[in-house]
Amino acid sequence: MVILYDQFTEAFLFKIKEYDFLDMPEEDRINIIDGFMMRAFTEFNKILKRRQYNFPAVKDDTLRQFDFSNEEEFVLEQLEEDIDEIVNIISDGMVLQWLKPFLNNQELLENALNTRDFTTYSPAELLKQVKGAYQHTRKEYNQFIREFSYNHMDLGELHL
Repeated sequence: MVILYDQFTEAFLFKIKEYDFLDMPEEDRINIIDGFMMRAFTEFNKILKRRQYNFPAVKDDTLRQFDFSNEEEFVLEQLEEDIDEIVNIISDGMVLQWLKPFLNNQELLENALNTRDFTTYSPAELLKQVKGAYQHTRKEYNQFIREFSYNHMDLGELHL
């Protein structure tokens, strides 16, 4: 079973409106989006490994795919059932990675700290809104990861 990076990319692009991606050379756009994907996998990978999916071990950056062809039939059947949910969770993680630079924007931070005239259109308010969007996205992403682990793991293995 082969899973293309494009599955994650399409789900991610569906969730955001980033017109700057259209102006970029395709190779740069792919590198940025693939970077978002790999960073999203780092947080979710612990749970995926418990489900016997080792995405980093089977990735092929040249072909832009994950190749699970050598996995056991049982793992492939599980993966076939779980892939839509995994794509959704990883694409949410990609949105989180996409939001980080907006939150960590020095110009917005300087404006927020130096602004005396605080209005609803001020840079401080924009920073507050971006931070709120980031926190909401982070909370939602973590909740999806938790739900996936609760739905697909043996809860008897938990050490409470």
